[in-house]
Amino acid sequence: MGSNRKRQRKSWGSRALVALVVAGLSAAGVKCGLERALEELGLGRGEDQPSKPSPSSGRSSSPSPPKGAPTKGAPSPRPPAQSVHLELGVPVRTGAQAARAEASDDHLMIKPQYALSYNRSRNVANWVSWRLDAASFGDAPRHRGKFLADAALPDGWYRVQHDDYTGSGFDRGHMVRSEERTRTPDDNKATFLLTNILPQRHDLNAGPWLRLEEACQELAQKQRRVLFLIAGGLFDGRARPATIGKGVAVPDAFFKVAVVLEPGQGPDDIGPATRVIAAVMPNEAGILEQGWGQYRTTVDEIERRAGYDFLTALPEAVQRALEARTDDGPVGGR
Repeated sequence: MGSNRKRQRKSWGSRALVALVVAGLSAAGVKCGLERALEELGLGRGEDQPSKPSPSSGRSSSPSPPKGAPTKGAPSPRPPAQSVHLELGVPVRTGAQAARAEASDDHLMIKPQYALSYNRSRNVANWVSWRLDAASFGDAPRHRGKFLADAALPDGWYRVQHDDYTGSGFDRGHMVRSEERTRTPDDNKATFLLTNILPQRHDLNAGPWLRLEEACQELAQKQRRVLFLIAGGLFDGRARPATIGKGVAVPDAFFKVAVVLEPGQGPDDIGPATRVIAAVMPNEAGILEQGWGQYRTTVDEIERRAGYDFLTALPEAVQRALEARTDDGPVGGR
């Protein structure tokens, strides 16, 4: 993605407009200030409850100057994130999707184990975001039984059921992997909520997707890295994707982004040289034996196809450097 396009879609004017539309703030709420409005929406308290999208990119509650504009004085410290899983920012819709999106198609939900944007029209998540480190792993057993409808969705919304996938020809594909949440039984059970699940072909789910999951586990558990991950489905602009069950949309492909920090590093240590893995894999049969490395791409390409801006809490110059680069690091895993 060119720097001019990136400047346009992240300009302070459009960000302010998207902020007001997505958060759904009333005129009175705007008068009372963004902090009070966020409190009324129940954001920032670490609760497992549905929430509306963040009205900012995660960096500041006031508009930023246009990219490239001169700044005065030392940079302000980054405000606390709504969740540890959103420390690199809340993804923001861009382009045509931002213009036509319904608030219910970008519904932010924050859980102790991960955060996600839910799409009511598609009955799947747009993206799921989570932090992964060695402490994420433990001895908790894998949840047994059916996958779980998510009771945290708003009243009146369809809650996808285990049987929506039965006989469909698709696996119940985890975004946050079950093995990545084994610290407690509740952590593991949360990965079986159907808001964390999308329809995946078995050859993808048990093939290159699994191998990338294993590589991330190795980085976090054995190499003591800290990873910030975002994953979801890609629909390539189709207004009416194929569905299973009672309207569960089937993605054309899946993406994953992993920002990999060295041991002891935190989000403030992320710079242009930080490793970022970005991959897009087709949701199709015939790829069971393939590795994940051949599917590496750039964050810019994923943003273009997903209609979202990722890593929004990072400085613009760092975003540009990281998002334009294709990872060439070790594949790991098996």
